[in-house]
Amino acid sequence: MLKIGVIRWKGRCAKHPRYDPETDGLGGIRGGCLRCEMLLKIYNHHYSLMRLLREFGSRPAARSKRIEPKPEADRQMSLLDL
Repeated sequence: MLKIGVIRWKGRCAKHPRYDPETDGLGGIRGGCLRCEMLLKIYNHHYSLMRLLREFGSRPAARSKRIEPKPEADRQMSLLDL
């Protein structure tokens, strides 16, 4: 079993604080900045991990469907029903 929790992380480059890997991509990296490249790698790995988790999914039958026991038929005979 693998548990992946919610991680909140804010990373910025000290030289280029306005760089956003989601919108700017590889073309937004100025002067071959290594920290901006690392931010882009982190973003790409996170994106691929989330895509793989969605593809793998969970067991929908175990989560959404609960098997409820059927009520048993009344086997006792009534004296009034003849």
